[in-house]
Amino acid sequence: MELIQSKGAVLHVERSGQGPALVLIPGGGGDAGVYEEVVPLLSGRFTVITFDRRGNSRSRMTEPDGPVDVSDQAEDVVAILDHHRIDRAFVFGTSSGAVIALELLSRHADRLLGVIAHEPPLVQIMPADSAERGAMEDITRLGREKGTMRAYAAFGAMTMDDPPRIFRSAFGQAMIAAATRCGLAVGSVLRGITRREPSTMTRMLGNADLLIERELPAVCFRYRPDLDALRAAGVRWCAAVGEHSTGRPYHRPALVLAERLGVSCETFPGGHTVYQQAPEAFTTRLITILDRYRS
Repeated sequence: MELIQSKGAVLHVERSGQGPALVLIPGGGGDAGVYEEVVPLLSGRFTVITFDRRGNSRSRMTEPDGPVDVSDQAEDVVAILDHHRIDRAFVFGTSSGAVIALELLSRHADRLLGVIAHEPPLVQIMPADSAERGAMEDITRLGREKGTMRAYAAFGAMTMDDPPRIFRSAFGQAMIAAATRCGLAVGSVLRGITRREPSTMTRMLGNADLLIERELPAVCFRYRPDLDALRAAGVRWCAAVGEHSTGRPYHRPALVLAERLGVSCETFPGGHTVYQQAPEAFTTRLITILDRYRS
């Protein structure tokens, strides 16, 4: 584990294994811990690099209100590669991490060996009245009107393959939000006594304000992918979707992006968080695609 300086941020970075570099960019909540099950499965073949995205968990911004735009987060990956003296790397990004991977591809293709953009929520490339845009607008509206934890509960339900019944209603999500706020407060007191480190989920819940108030608007509405640069990148890459993600707001944008740019859209097992739910199946599929890029 290292702390690496980037412009406007100090990044918590984890590195293990040997072989070609593979950077895994986390999605909403921005924590390296989401990949903790797959890193050991990949580190026999790759030098695996994971990190907490700027402002999330253990990566602090040098100014509290510093930028979290997609372009700044892409530059964070370049800073990590530079620190480790890595000329080129494979990159896998999921959700908002996939959008960051696409920005890397459009701006820094010369630093990349291949890219997989797994379920990027590029609702901005969809029609204004699309269900995908509406779903993400609903999340940001909930954050403004009901608070970030209420919006985070809805966000969590959206990313689950089969959400429990309590997650499927506004009342249930409000109960979850209230219980989460209480749980975080109690947990903070207990950790102060026991000195135990917070879990990945606890850290990610602590990132909810940043995600809902700043990252989602930046990634889903302000950012515009450079389609011409992506077409001209000269690096092998693909979009990707989960076999259980049909109908979710991050599914069709990946298909539309791939069709517009003439690249493949690969299918992974599971849904949006397959790397946590089925790490071995995820790793097998990931290696299959990366081996194709290495040949």
